[in-house]
Amino acid sequence: MAQGQGVDPQWNPSAPEPGLDPWVVLEVDRSARPEVVDAAFTVLRELAANDEVGGTQWLVRLNWARRVLTQRTPTR
Repeated sequence: MAQGQGVDPQWNPSAPEPGLDPWVVLEVDRSARPEVVDAAFTVLRELAANDEVGGTQWLVRLNWARRVLTQRTPTR
């Protein structure tokens, strides 16, 4: 969302772990369109939900990464 649409461009929720890169967490290229980010989140969320060992932490990372990338100010 752009400035003036109710989202603070400086908004950046705290990462669940230091040094996490939202692009790496969602396994998408930095030039990925929002639809690609959403699709990657959906696929990875399903995988994480079926992971009995580390699924919960994986979901936390995925949700954080999606929030960061979908609330950012467009650079185009």
